[in-house]
Amino acid sequence: MITSDSYDDIVVGAGTAGAVVAARLSEDGTRRVALVEAGPHYTTREQTPGDLLNGNAMSLARHGWGLSAQLTADRRTAFPQGKVTGGSSAIGNTVMIRATPADLDEWAALGNPAWSWDEALPRLRAIEDDLDFGTEPYHGTGGPIPLRRWRPEELTTVQSLFLEGCLEAGHPYAADHNHPLSTGVGPIPSNRRDARERVSTAMAYLWPAAGRPNLTVVPGALVDRVLIEDGVARGVRILEGGAERVLTARRTVLAAGAIGSPAILLRSGAGPAGHLAELGIPLRADLPGVGEGLVDQPRIGVFLTPRPGAADESASTGQIVLRTTAPAPAGGTERFNDMYYAMVNHFNLAHHFPRLRAAAGADGVFGIMAVVRRAYSRGRITLASADPRTAPRIDLGYLTDPRDHGLFAEAVRTCWQLANSAGIGAHAERVVGMDEKTVEDDELLREYVETTVDTAFNPAGTLRMGPADDPGAVVDQFGAVRGVAGLHVADASVMPSMVCANTALTTVLIGERIAEALQAV
Repeated sequence: MITSDSYDDIVVGAGTAGAVVAARLSEDGTRRVALVEAGPHYTTREQTPGDLLNGNAMSLARHGWGLSAQLTADRRTAFPQGKVTGGSSAIGNTVMIRATPADLDEWAALGNPAWSWDEALPRLRAIEDDLDFGTEPYHGTGGPIPLRRWRPEELTTVQSLFLEGCLEAGHPYAADHNHPLSTGVGPIPSNRRDARERVSTAMAYLWPAAGRPNLTVVPGALVDRVLIEDGVARGVRILEGGAERVLTARRTVLAAGAIGSPAILLRSGAGPAGHLAELGIPLRADLPGVGEGLVDQPRIGVFLTPRPGAADESASTGQIVLRTTAPAPAGGTERFNDMYYAMVNHFNLAHHFPRLRAAAGADGVFGIMAVVRRAYSRGRITLASADPRTAPRIDLGYLTDPRDHGLFAEAVRTCWQLANSAGIGAHAERVVGMDEKTVEDDELLREYVETTVDTAFNPAGTLRMGPADDPGAVVDQFGAVRGVAGLHVADASVMPSMVCANTALTTVLIGERIAEALQAV
């Protein structure tokens, strides 16, 4: 293992994209690569804790940053993000749904032609080892990420009821949610090879790269800042325990996620000049877009307390999902597959969603959850302190755009209809905080939305890509930071708009596409 503190490339963050970037760059044996991760690094299956192997449950506390976020003007919420190699791909739901062609063609139309659907498709095929549809033209085999869908005999009773209810309501069956034209109800494509064990990007990319002498993984290291001198990134300063260390490199790649990467840039002096002046951080690059435009995917739904034995906590959180297109709200636009409905087998409320726990009077619920893929409201990331040990301020900005009220209300009504038409209620003791009167009354429903909407933990867009004439763009289409040579970003923060899917697979694509560009330089 190389012990020098000087490298060709430093990748900051070993998460969903960072693990990809480091593994790809280190394929060139002449290139010395350091991968810096604040959390632990487990190098084999035998070393890996059970909570990270178990794809049937989210591990939101043991390997997370312990973040919280401002949800609405008067509500805060826990905001889990992975703090371990593999990042959120190692702790979250194992859902790997592609962005739609319209999502990626929108990125191209915004001045990022390398991200069109036609450009992305061959790379998506190369990423996947699709165990069900690998021989189909839109899919691939032999890639690092396995994709597997739930078999009928593996579904819980409520999942089967949900599937039947959606079909009876007229929604088409979708055997493959990753087909570009797919819509309707069907099994989740999941990053696993069997019914239980997840495959994170650490497992898929870093484990095969473990024997490379030119790849150094530095776990348990918190990045303070990028060292920028005369408009050039020279490396990073890290904290290991109570000690400081400097790693230098020809190039630095931030892959700390949509929360971590803008926070590091701000501490480095790259960001809005006014905000940096407030904190006494010397300005290195005036980039007004750093931390702005935070977009997340809100979650809302109809939840029930289960009858004894009705909620199987050993089963996966979700198995069947419905993807539909919501009617456009006044002043909005219709977007294909912008609504996502999932039958939730169990929601452990012991550590999260305190209001739902209080209303339920229980530590667990099940029910039908809606995720609004394309909310209109935007938030921002700012610093509370220049100290890297102080968490950034996360303002999700939910319900700041009035168009979202209509989207959320429509989502709740659909959840209510499916819960009542599918026979799911027979497995519940009661519905939590919801009844027919609430569904039918616009004001009561608005209050329900405001008090129950929460997050699906899919932040993006805080360092968005765009052309040189876009004043809000922080990076170009290959992640190069404006005004700072030798500095790139490769994670969900560069998304110029939200995708109509869970962000995990698109984030892997970002890691692959930007690594490909960096390999050529």
